[in-house]
Amino acid sequence: MTRFEFKPLLHLEAIAYFRSKGFAPQLQRFHHLDHFREEHARNWVVAKAMRDDVSTAIREEFDRALSGGRTLQQFQNDLQPRLQQLGWWGASYDRDPLTGETVEVQLGSLRRLRTIFDTNMRTAHAAGHWARIQRTKQAFPYLQYIQIERPTKRHDHAHFHGKIWRVDDPIWRRIYPPNGYFCGCTVRQLTEGQLQREGLTLSEPMDLEEQPWINKRSGTRFMVPKGVNPGFDTNPGAAWLDLGDDWTGMTPDLSPERRAAERGVIEGLRLRRVGDGRESLVVVDAASRPVATRSATVEAPNRIAVDGLTIPAGAGFVHSHITEASLSPDDLALLFASGGHSMTAISPGGSIWRATRVPGASLRQYLGIFAAQVLPQFRDELRALPHADEVFFHARMLWLEKLGIVTYSYRMSARVRQIMDANADLIRRLIDVRP
Repeated sequence: MTRFEFKPLLHLEAIAYFRSKGFAPQLQRFHHLDHFREEHARNWVVAKAMRDDVSTAIREEFDRALSGGRTLQQFQNDLQPRLQQLGWWGASYDRDPLTGETVEVQLGSLRRLRTIFDTNMRTAHAAGHWARIQRTKQAFPYLQYIQIERPTKRHDHAHFHGKIWRVDDPIWRRIYPPNGYFCGCTVRQLTEGQLQREGLTLSEPMDLEEQPWINKRSGTRFMVPKGVNPGFDTNPGAAWLDLGDDWTGMTPDLSPERRAAERGVIEGLRLRRVGDGRESLVVVDAASRPVATRSATVEAPNRIAVDGLTIPAGAGFVHSHITEASLSPDDLALLFASGGHSMTAISPGGSIWRATRVPGASLRQYLGIFAAQVLPQFRDELRALPHADEVFFHARMLWLEKLGIVTYSYRMSARVRQIMDANADLIRRLIDVRP
């Protein structure tokens, strides 16, 4: 008899969301209210895990659980001895950095590990699900709130059950589940046809009965929907995908119309990349209208063939990267060889790297100089770094900008920003080398 081995399917969007997170500042790790709401979508934090080695240990084990389909018990069994070895287990005394008082605290315990696992797992999957919702919302333009029937369901969430609103309705920024610790609510995507077949209709606008709540750590006053735990009244996926005003600041060379058009291309490529793990490239014309698209294959997800591409004069290129690194030599070679205007790359975590070509500048000789003269001086240092490509590619772009070859702008995810900050001295020394 043939035996089949079934493996869990990776939730690529959830993994990309989680890995984009930085680490919360050390003074915001003592109390769970020190790092609040949207901040959790951008940074990893576990209350009382003040030491970096402890926070890193918990993060690494959770990443392994998320990306490997591991269970709560496996997570607890592997992490408990590691935390005990680090001395982060059981009751202890610690100094509250906000008040200066020494108080009794609960460090690691099986109960705490369950809360850490469940909250982060539900949040990561919710954020990943939101990315899929955004990618498919043209076909599935509606969401229905579903409260799973179980003995531990929250009665406060019952008034959301069954309600249907469009995907882009602002209400999903306030009550998108989970809406509390161990909340089992979810959403169901619906087509126009499903609404008709099932006799469903859009729900009326809902009064969320928002009530004032004050964060006792910061003194900040928030309005929180009735039934939603403070801190859960936000949409982690929306916070992760939001580019904010950064794109506007990066594109002073574009008109508002072109800026909006290319932003739409960037957001679409990012959603595709986190969904299927492959890079894609879009060519836009001088009016920022897409004119050609290429995607990598499953076998070579980071290789895009550009032979035969239709490239109009003054073209722009938008590229979804498979990693978090900045523009590659291939990106720059395509930009300069085509006489294009700009090359923009978007990473899974939301970092954006953009170069505009300086007219009359020559690229090839300077890439050669960087490889022959600059890189050898720092090769050993770079080899020792766990994120060498991120540091090296960014430094090379800053070096090219310093020489007047390109104009370079960027927007970094919290995690990438922290990598660059940690290696700021090395980056400075790299870009200070004269050709």
